[in-house]
Amino acid sequence: MPIEEQLKAERVEVLSGVTVGELADKLGVAGAALVKKLFEMGEMATVQQSLSDETVEIVCEDLGVAVHFLTEEELEFGVEEPEEADKLEARPPVVTVMGHVDHGKTLLLDAIRSTDVISGEAGGITQHIGAYQITKDGRVITFIDTPGHEAFTAMRARGAQVTDVAILVVAANDGVMPQTREAISHAKAAEVPIVVAINKIDVEGADPVKVKTQLTEHDVVAEDFGGDVPMVEVSAKTKQGLEDLLEVVLLQADLLELQANPNKSARGRVVEAHLDRGRGPVATLLVQGGTLKRGDILVAGTADGKIRAMFDEDGNQVQEATPSRPVQVIGLNEVPEAGDEFRVVDAERFARDVAERRSARERRKELADRRPTTLEEFTSAVQAGDKATLNVIIKADVSGSAEALEDALLKLELDEVQVRVVSKGVGAITQGDARLAEASDAIIVAFNVRPGANAREEIDRSGVDVRTYSIIYEAIEDIERAVKGLLAPEFREEVIGEVEVREVFKVPRAGFVFGCMVTRGEVRREAGVRVIREGVVIAEDKMSSLRRFKDDVREVREGFECGIGLEKFQDVKVGDVFEAYETVEVERV
Repeated sequence: MPIEEQLKAERVEVLSGVTVGELADKLGVAGAALVKKLFEMGEMATVQQSLSDETVEIVCEDLGVAVHFLTEEELEFGVEEPEEADKLEARPPVVTVMGHVDHGKTLLLDAIRSTDVISGEAGGITQHIGAYQITKDGRVITFIDTPGHEAFTAMRARGAQVTDVAILVVAANDGVMPQTREAISHAKAAEVPIVVAINKIDVEGADPVKVKTQLTEHDVVAEDFGGDVPMVEVSAKTKQGLEDLLEVVLLQADLLELQANPNKSARGRVVEAHLDRGRGPVATLLVQGGTLKRGDILVAGTADGKIRAMFDEDGNQVQEATPSRPVQVIGLNEVPEAGDEFRVVDAERFARDVAERRSARERRKELADRRPTTLEEFTSAVQAGDKATLNVIIKADVSGSAEALEDALLKLELDEVQVRVVSKGVGAITQGDARLAEASDAIIVAFNVRPGANAREEIDRSGVDVRTYSIIYEAIEDIERAVKGLLAPEFREEVIGEVEVREVFKVPRAGFVFGCMVTRGEVRREAGVRVIREGVVIAEDKMSSLRRFKDDVREVREGFECGIGLEKFQDVKVGDVFEAYETVEVERV
């Protein structure tokens, strides 16, 4: 029987890489008949052989059958039908704040929210994404604050993909900078309208006309220059122009006629995620459609679970979240990736199956069995002219930082060097990470996390190179010097000892003193201190006092007890670890 007479489908849905046998089943024809049809078209194939998308399109077109290539998500959840107009309701705009580092994005949000987000960030630079809601004239606006350093290109790109309006912050005294240009590119790629906030209008040297002229060179033309981009002069410090800025944002939202269906199962994006002591994985979700409710079962990337609790940006518990609302949720079985799409499903078993299939796909990585390498050894190989691959394992306190590090490191590839990220994850460095680094000849790049006790033993045994950082661009610059064969810093931090907090004492008029045991190395009075809880760095400080019994001392060695006071950080708990470090001069090689 000719293949045309066997056909039982007018439209087929297939994954890329479909085999001849699978396509035959979809078409309702015998596998041998489809092999023969392909042969007649000049394509030699067996029933088990995968076909290119182009070949599938050609054979289906010849047979008069429409074909749709499914994404993995469509395969798991089915193809969504278009929303019915009568079910759509108006929703708040989602606004992403973009711009160059140190141009005042977070301070601008601080002024709008009258809060102090920036004080907890290392070096005054935003390290993680935050999502917040504010109300203006009875209308809600959702803000996403994205880090401004070039290392966070991936974060800003993701922000642009979920946003409706982009606020581009440009300092009036500084003008257009490299990250300003990147932000413009992301906003244009996402096809979102731009509102320019010309910030720091109150400082000396402010020149808004110069800023507008520079922006014109990048096809961002102000309305008073004959263009269509609204530009508002503001000062985050004095709050000048903030009301005008919010009014312009709401006007842009009105023009977009933003709508969503709140009466269906929720879906949206993971804005940020981290591992929290006591609560487990915590994810910040932005609802894009439907209504997310406490008790919902959801799958987000390779994570799944049932929502045990939801919180707004102020830490208050909420029972549900409608479109455009950001919430923190707990109840997932692992930390999802920032940027993952989340969906609410009907059954926990189905969510677990989807997450497990995704995890299995991610685990298919081949590892080379070589001895560990260090950055210095890698540098020597580059200088000797050898073709080299630098394998890296990334661990960070939150997934957005891990993603940003990966994105930045992969961009460092040169003709003679390839950077390969073997693995990335959230939380303390584990024994498994150390073993993976040893097996794959990788270095571990750690951002705001430290090894656990078992991991440290494994690292000491194997000689795996672990690099720890608290500001991402320092990590990138360090690796970049190695990639280019230039790693020879004049100064380097050296961990000299660790102490475990055994008791906490309240001393009148002096604050807190922490009873400690030096478990490794030694601590010296002038050393810097990092406070580590569950393998994650929660604070950096200096000692205000170091005592043995009632005597002030300059140092305490391993195996001895001591009392330590910190200058600023006081929220220390029994079981926390103090990591003492010094900056030492390193001879150039």
